[in-house]
Amino acid sequence: MLVRPLAPALALALAGLVAAPLAPALAGESDQITPFVVPEPSGLSNIARSTSGVAAGAGSSAGTSAALRAAASGVAAARVTSRLEPALFQAAMVSALRGAASSRYLSTRMSGMVLDAESGEVLWSHYSYKAKMPASTQKVMTAFTVLRSMNPEEQFVTTTSQSVANPGNVYLTGAGDPSLTATGLKSLALRTATALKAKGARTVNVYVDESVFPAPTGTPGWKASYLRSDVQVVRGLTLAGYRGKDGAAAAGAAFAKYLTAYKVTGVYRGRGATPAETERLADSWSASVRSMVRTMLAYSVNDYAEYLLRHAARAQGMPATARNAIANQVGKLGAAGISTAGYRAYDGSGLSRSNRMPARTLAETVRALYVDPAAREVAFAWSGMPRAGQTGTLRSRFRAKTQVCAKGRVLAKTGTLNDAVSLAGIAQGSDGRDRAFVLLENGLTKASSVRLAMDSVATAVVGCRLG
Repeated sequence: MLVRPLAPALALALAGLVAAPLAPALAGESDQITPFVVPEPSGLSNIARSTSGVAAGAGSSAGTSAALRAAASGVAAARVTSRLEPALFQAAMVSALRGAASSRYLSTRMSGMVLDAESGEVLWSHYSYKAKMPASTQKVMTAFTVLRSMNPEEQFVTTTSQSVANPGNVYLTGAGDPSLTATGLKSLALRTATALKAKGARTVNVYVDESVFPAPTGTPGWKASYLRSDVQVVRGLTLAGYRGKDGAAAAGAAFAKYLTAYKVTGVYRGRGATPAETERLADSWSASVRSMVRTMLAYSVNDYAEYLLRHAARAQGMPATARNAIANQVGKLGAAGISTAGYRAYDGSGLSRSNRMPARTLAETVRALYVDPAAREVAFAWSGMPRAGQTGTLRSRFRAKTQVCAKGRVLAKTGTLNDAVSLAGIAQGSDGRDRAFVLLENGLTKASSVRLAMDSVATAVVGCRLG
């Protein structure tokens, strides 16, 4: 495990990465988008902001929990707009949910559930026993698993080293960093070239070592087209956003080219295990796990989901295979008392058409993330879970007149495949109570209409039109 504060240069680089302009959904099938940062509001408009000082980790003290509850109570009180008595509000909300769920744009068997975030009580259930394709709401499960398995401050370090026995051989050793950009690799090459020139080297052989992860295997339920547009196979070395057959080879060839540009001729030789005796030349540190989880949730980054789920298994002492990644996830869910009956998963991103999610499993996982102060500080931060009409994949939603009152009050992960639409997160009620909700729809292909109808259901959970 490697943890350190972000260096100023890296912090600036990451700021540049996330400040890229918003793009429409990528050419692929999922709801993944290019990051766009919306400034955090100056007021305490939500619980995640009011508790942003709570450190994420493996637990919290009683004092921290008490402070968190006090902060939550204050924020909840500030957003109470309903004049209804609790029992009347609950009845009116359920009635509104039934009406919204009967939209002609939703099937009669859409799966859904609403839980009281504090008590876990089931407030509304609609065909919740039907396990469905979750699409990208699967990333909620990934976030939960990662935060239960890893230190959120951990970073992945890609290194370059020179063989002691054969100084003409240089090794680019991957750490399974899905955030390594071409710019980052070029910077690594510059520092490596500087170190090599100081040693008098002018020509070197470049080998790549991706052994941190086992050789990639196919993923059940993935379409061949996904690897051209939506996601890459998990390798120990790759480039951010790479879409091709071999991310490690692409990184190695690019690195050799960059070395040559910096006056050290690099000749890419393929794969090779890093020798036991080497001299470190340079390194490149990834974004923190905390940052990657937030970005994964906000912008539905498929590569981050796949890589982080493997890292979670590795952090628990398991070989980082796809099978072990899911086994670790199911184990963490069970340890938290979350129902896994009917749950079936094959990936971390939700692209697999073989995934099946019961609404209860997802709702309980959302709630578990929210009630744990450390996990909430990561997942529900302003830069984490999308916010209705404000950030991430929900930035352009909840714009209809009947939905705009829910702006900023729905913090939820979106999901879209060609015939699967989902929404899962927290609705901050106008009565001051927070509720975990899940909506899963399969079989309909007019995604934009389904999303609009789902937004109306989520607005009903907020209850901002109930009086």
